[in-house]
Amino acid sequence: MKHSLFYIVFLTIISCSLSKNIKENALLYYGKTPCLGECPVFDMYIYNDGKVIYKGFQNVILKGEHKFSISKNHIDEIKKELKSIDFKIKTNIVRDLPNIILKYNGEKLTINNKEEIKDLVKLLEKIIN
Repeated sequence: MKHSLFYIVFLTIISCSLSKNIKENALLYYGKTPCLGECPVFDMYIYNDGKVIYKGFQNVILKGEHKFSISKNHIDEIKKELKSIDFKIKTNIVRDLPNIILKYNGEKLTINNKEEIKDLVKLLEKIIN
């Protein structure tokens, strides 16, 4: 019994560590937060090798965790758009509006006006659809 408990705790710690590593190694994190309406809520991690991990939570067609692959050209387009985005933009976070969160190169942008990043959002939405 004592060994079983130790084994479960050990696996939990390893699992959490691996999950953190996955998130830290991502080229880009793209997520949407809940709102007071029926806004889509999801997390998406995109990696340099084209691997994509998507986790749909609420008001999305794809619920749960899904893995995709995208082409190098798609990755290159995303990188090009990311270079044109000012991660220093300060926006007012409004609780009842969905917020978009981007994490790239150690920087984080939380924005509720997707007009400022519309070209990147189009590229990212292609992956989900």
